[in-house]
Amino acid sequence: MRPLLLLSLLFTVVLLSACEVLYDIGQDNALKDCERIVDTVGRNECVKRNRKPYGSYEKERQQQLKK
Repeated sequence: MRPLLLLSLLFTVVLLSACEVLYDIGQDNALKDCERIVDTVGRNECVKRNRKPYGSYEKERQQQLKK
């Protein structure tokens, strides 16, 4: 039983890490899109929207799920 618990824990950690990596890739692509915006104000707003760390994003997402 103990190996199954450890395997489940390891799987959960790997899955959470994968989610964070995918989030970071998406953020990088969004920031590249921001760089294409000619208007300085628009570009700065875009960057501000897309600089949210994964931890903050996940916390907000969990709060929304509880509603």
